[in-house]
Amino acid sequence: MEPLPTVAVCYHLEPSAFARRLQEMARSHGREARGVVVDNRGRAAAMPDGLVLLRGSNEHLDFSGYFEGLNWLLERDPQTVSGNVLFANDSLFTGHAGRSIGSRVIGLSSLLDQLRSPAIGGKLDPYRAICLRNPWSGHGGYVSSFCFLLNAQALPTMRRLIDDAGTDGVLVDRPIEDDAWGQGMPALLREYIRAHLVYSDSPYLWPLASSGNVELRRKKARCVYFENRLSGAIGSHGALVPINAGPRARTGIYLHESLARVGRALGVPGR
Repeated sequence: MEPLPTVAVCYHLEPSAFARRLQEMARSHGREARGVVVDNRGRAAAMPDGLVLLRGSNEHLDFSGYFEGLNWLLERDPQTVSGNVLFANDSLFTGHAGRSIGSRVIGLSSLLDQLRSPAIGGKLDPYRAICLRNPWSGHGGYVSSFCFLLNAQALPTMRRLIDDAGTDGVLVDRPIEDDAWGQGMPALLREYIRAHLVYSDSPYLWPLASSGNVELRRKKARCVYFENRLSGAIGSHGALVPINAGPRARTGIYLHESLARVGRALGVPGR
């Protein structure tokens, strides 16, 4: 089977179970996931063929796992990442219609291989509040980071995100409310992040924002920044390739996501 370079990050699912489900999904497309599963809880587990388990730092939640896993791939076997790389975290299965969405993302691989510009493929989500366009690209949506593909031309953008975050003031050791936090990023995106994590009367508040865990909020803020910065940087000079383009695709994904939510509410294991 043709290899599919893969960087997967887990926290909630047991690593080997997550790896098996990813491998099954890849093989249904005639591909074999080859790469790394980064476990942000540092558990030990036996991996299926083709995937290696790494202990993650959890410094930036899923995104630190993406960075660490990609660096591992590039250091161990640079030729492995000469084409597309699949990135996924375990909310693909714990919070979404995993098989449906993951399969559609993998299905974009041939197209992304042919595109000569930087490209990211995945589920395109619209901006619905506060910040209605990506400040770097001007697009009205971004590719959600729970499952996406990057082609080879887009990988340098992924690797620059830490430097971008430093320039934009996202890595400063300050509370999100502090004026020094995110001072280099567009002001409206900073308010967009605060509306999801800080402002207590906001209808968009992240459910865990009120937990009192300041460090968790800061990590989540960095993830939101990375997600939007990645789509913005690629979209400013490359391609956003959605799995939900057109009414038929949007309706199909909506139905699968709705059924997955119902299933979770009833205690049915997600697929």
